Amino acid sequence: MKIPYEFEQFVGCIYPEDPGESVSLESLAAAALEHKVANERRVVLAFLNELLDGGHSDAELEYVWLKQSPRSSFSPGGHRVFFEEIRRQIIADMDRKLG
Repeated sequence: MKIPYEFEQFVGCIYPEDPGESVSLESLAAAALEHKVANERRVVLAFLNELLDGGHSDAELEYVWLKQSPRSSFSPGGHRVFFEEIRRQIIADMDRKLG
């Protein structure tokens, strides 16, 4: 599976402000999406759709995440939940802009 450059860059933007502080998935996703332009978001969304709708296992999702050398990680199954949150926010933002 080819991981798009835009997804690699997106993962690099994800990190808690204070590593000891508990941060919600929603706020982590929102902070990372804040500086992404529409085209980058479309590429990330298409890739997330492929991952989440393509029957990939939690282990495969974790692999895709860890391959980007992220600053943080999630417990088993948490990658799927986080990817779903990112997808939800991108779609909601697209709907707001169209509406």
